Amino acid sequence: MTKAQKGKKTTGRDVRTLIPETVRKTGEKVSGTIREYNQKYIVETLEKGKRKAKEYNDAYVVKNYEKGKQRAKEYNEKYVSKNIEKGLAEGRKMINRIPMVVTIEKRVNEGLQRVPAIINMPSKAELEKLSLALESLNSNIESLKKTQ
Repeated sequence: MTKAQKGKKTTGRDVRTLIPETVRKTGEKVSGTIREYNQKYIVETLEKGKRKAKEYNDAYVVKNYEKGKQRAKEYNEKYVSKNIEKGLAEGRKMINRIPMVVTIEKRVNEGLQRVPAIINMPSKAELEKLSLALESLNSNIESLKKTQ
């Protein structure tokens, strides 16, 4: 005897609703099992790996990075900066040996000294002379006030 003969007779309509229901329940069971498997084996393993990587990073990588940074700084201070300073000093000496540099400096200074006169700006000597004249004028005014 088959199952249909042993129990209640199923109609065509019951079979049509029974099969999708069975498929849905089976799908939910499989999905639940996959979710549990993912949580148990994959997610926990990934989290554990992240923690281990962070611990390793903190224990070894950061320390070695800081050591390397310090050594590079020491090397720069010991060798590179001294060589740069020597190179700059040599460059200055070489520039001062070039005869045109002195001529160019003189002409630039002369041009800069002529600029105030071109724009009708008083020189330092003229300002000092003017300030002395104002001081004497103020003293004359003060003495006139006292006599009145």
